[in-house]
Amino acid sequence: MAAKTRAWAFPGRLAPDPAHTPGAVAAVLQRAVAELRRASRGEPARAADGAVLLIERMGPAIEVVEDVVGTLAGAAARAIDRVAPVIAGAPAEDAVREAWLQRLWAALVADEAGHVRRLAEHWGALCATPARAGEWAARLLPAAREGLATAASIACLAGQVASGQHAAALELLAGRQIEVWPERQFGVLALAAGGDVAAALAYARASNPLGHRHAQDIARLCESVLRAAGREAEAYAEFAFTAHARQNCRQTFEAVRAAYPAVAASKLLGDLLAASPGQEGRWFATACALRFWGLAAEIAAQSPCDPRTLLRIGLGRLEADPEFAREAAVAALRWTCGGHGVEITGDDVYAAFDLARVAGLRTDALPRTRSRIAVACDQPHPAAQWVLGLLAAELG
Repeated sequence: MAAKTRAWAFPGRLAPDPAHTPGAVAAVLQRAVAELRRASRGEPARAADGAVLLIERMGPAIEVVEDVVGTLAGAAARAIDRVAPVIAGAPAEDAVREAWLQRLWAALVADEAGHVRRLAEHWGALCATPARAGEWAARLLPAAREGLATAASIACLAGQVASGQHAAALELLAGRQIEVWPERQFGVLALAAGGDVAAALAYARASNPLGHRHAQDIARLCESVLRAAGREAEAYAEFAFTAHARQNCRQTFEAVRAAYPAVAASKLLGDLLAASPGQEGRWFATACALRFWGLAAEIAAQSPCDPRTLLRIGLGRLEADPEFAREAAVAALRWTCGGHGVEITGDDVYAAFDLARVAGLRTDALPRTRSRIAVACDQPHPAAQWVLGLLAAELG
């Protein structure tokens, strides 16, 4: 007797419900992706069919949720980017593959709000073979000529590039009166596939005239083009930091290091600092986490850092490295006097002064430490007068 196929856990969680919050749906998508990717290791065809089911359920589940800040737009795009390779790489007979594509296309057509439109960008890979990609491109070409940045136009371009119809893709793009990145990325790929890397990069740079929304996507594609051409150093220098930017500095550092493991951590952090003029202080905590204490002290001395972060890390280093603790405490007072930090209280000021005093005693530098604090308070910012008032008795 044949074993019963296990049911997926995610469909019930993705039932359309206006009471769901964007965060809750995003979490369901994340768990569903993890479930499918785990299954793909041992049952790739079953996982691919499950991924198709996820995309079918995704649009209806998202469209009923009020998503003011666009949380689900990013979550849906990330989910599609991760499960599309599960579908594309699964072994399947032609009839099964075509059935998957028909189901996916029906989901795209039904998705008037565009929640799963990212799927169209993967259409060439989803077709699995150049011949099938070319057939779909020919099928979608009339609609692609009529619409701009629609599922049909994007999928058509993806199919043209996947099937080697590079000239046809560039011809279609050349007729556009408005240039949009979801389409123009395939122009970059077509030029790169033809061996003209310089033209591909120039085409990409001209594809985001407003310079904001698609900057990271453009950087990622340019990086991949250069790396595919063996120009690793150029990819790192020009595009790595934008391509792998994350929500905070530590995550960005780890993402770039994972992409370029041959680059030493000290060089990478230095390069990230150089790429952040005027914002070097954001990297203080990362330098500390990597135990680059000397560099962290330099950052704290030269660029505004969060006073509470300085105080917290300085306190943690007092026993092992009182000199660093002293520098962190003095810097915390200096940047507080400059108006940096959020909701800094008198307790924070007293704690920083106490840390500076104790560390100054332990390093035989208390008089000089007091003088440096007095100099830090000699700033025109109103916060400096407030700090000076609090510490007037201690500074004597």
